[in-house]
Amino acid sequence: MAAGLLVARAEPLAQPIPIANAGFESNSIAPGTFALPTPQGWSRYDPSFIINNNDNAVGVIRPDVPQLFFPGGAPEGVNAALVFLAGPQTAVAGLQQTLTATLQANTRYRCSVQVGNIASGTSLPGSADGGNVYYDLDGFPGYRIDVLAGTNVVASDNNSIGATIPEGEFRQARFYFDTDNTHPQLGQLLGIRVVNLKFPATPGVPNIEVDFDDVRLSAGPVPVAAQLSITLDGPQPRIALTGTTGATYGVEFTPTLASTNWTTLTNIILTASPYLFADSQPVTSRFSRYYRAVILE
Repeated sequence: MAAGLLVARAEPLAQPIPIANAGFESNSIAPGTFALPTPQGWSRYDPSFIINNNDNAVGVIRPDVPQLFFPGGAPEGVNAALVFLAGPQTAVAGLQQTLTATLQANTRYRCSVQVGNIASGTSLPGSADGGNVYYDLDGFPGYRIDVLAGTNVVASDNNSIGATIPEGEFRQARFYFDTDNTHPQLGQLLGIRVVNLKFPATPGVPNIEVDFDDVRLSAGPVPVAAQLSITLDGPQPRIALTGTTGATYGVEFTPTLASTNWTTLTNIILTASPYLFADSQPVTSRFSRYYRAVILE
């Protein structure tokens, strides 16, 4: 009889970092409209002073009327933030927020934001623009998401999925970064920034607006490898799982290393490490069983 093990990379649970008005729901506007106050809890990012609430503006859109700008609506709640840059300038602009959490050592930070490529459309009566105004919003001007510590950018997503966002839809941008105990910005307040990059445009593809929703930032331990050790003390393998306390692991098995048919043996919320358990299926002389641990959340 034989038993083997594989080692899988583990991703420990992360704790969310509070972001004020992360889904832009605090601004109350009518269905199918937009408004141009800076979203509550956020401030303008306008390094070249181009925001004038006319041809360059930041605000909130509520695209929950079918076929208007985003046929599927906002991905979280009913509102999203807009960064509208139709002026002749090529400067960037956006929204930013200083958080209450500080940059910690030996931590993995995960950031995700829903990024929208708004479709062209005609506004409804009662809209902030008076309604029945057609907006040619074809193309996508590019986005950037920055995580800051103090005034320093410590990680960014520079339009990594911009080319894949269809007109009238949102896609989730995700990235992470790790700190060690020598990071120069340790202890400084974290911040989040979302930016319209205002890529060069043409009359047919004006590249005007980027929309943002469901902004998230979380922090957790830097992942370590999950370890399985196996003791064959009789026909039933006894297994010890060592990993990150609080994470949920699935332990799986397959009959041969060449097999891709992994089957769940058990799912474990790790309250202590190592966690000891037995495989109730004996390993006979005819079969091998190979094991691996995978992170579930």
